[in-house]
Amino acid sequence: MHLARGSVVSDMFATPLTSFAIPHPTPSPVPARKNILDPILDACGLGWFCLRASGRREHVAALNLMRRNQVEAFAPRIRIRRELRAGGVQTVTEALFPGYVFARFQYPTQVRQVVSTTGVLGLVAFGGPPPRVDDATIAQLRSHPAPNTATALSPIFEEGDWVRVAGGCFRGSEGRVCKSANPLDRVRVLLSLLGHDVEISLPGDQLINRQASVVNMRSPQRASVTDGTLGERTRLAS
Repeated sequence: MHLARGSVVSDMFATPLTSFAIPHPTPSPVPARKNILDPILDACGLGWFCLRASGRREHVAALNLMRRNQVEAFAPRIRIRRELRAGGVQTVTEALFPGYVFARFQYPTQVRQVVSTTGVLGLVAFGGPPPRVDDATIAQLRSHPAPNTATALSPIFEEGDWVRVAGGCFRGSEGRVCKSANPLDRVRVLLSLLGHDVEISLPGDQLINRQASVVNMRSPQRASVTDGTLGERTRLAS
């Protein structure tokens, strides 16, 4: 059988071609661009900010802000028990956040006026606009009553606490609290003396938390530690 020239080509064009649907990839949602001005806009306006202040003069910086610039300021303070180098324990009032003070002012309108106040070293920021401090945080700090500087701070010891004797003939000894009925009077402590465990009754004002004392002895110039058990912070006096 002989085929005519061009019959194969004509048959190929006569046969309908099957169409294939090519799937198109679904475009992924484009993330919304963050406006670089958002942090600046968030910081603008009236609000609480954290300031760096001169050490041990935070309350003075707060007073200067309020009296000279009419800026509301807040420097929380606490009463602590501090071990003295010469022996004994002293109750003093110190800043809750050493080297910092909170102020409420208009940013950035009053920045230059605030940072130029005597006792203020600068505005706390982290490589950008300064972060605001929530009003709820300031309210919570202010809800605590101001420390009474006229009375000594009563130590709190519980059975099983490790303590260090900071005064008296047993100064430097360490032991565990056996019983503490009234810390203002006497506390029964189990001390290791001459290789024997001896239970001795000591005045509560001569005892201090052992962990805090160890840290203070290692860094006598500026060492402080907060103990969650006793709820007190101690510092070795220079």
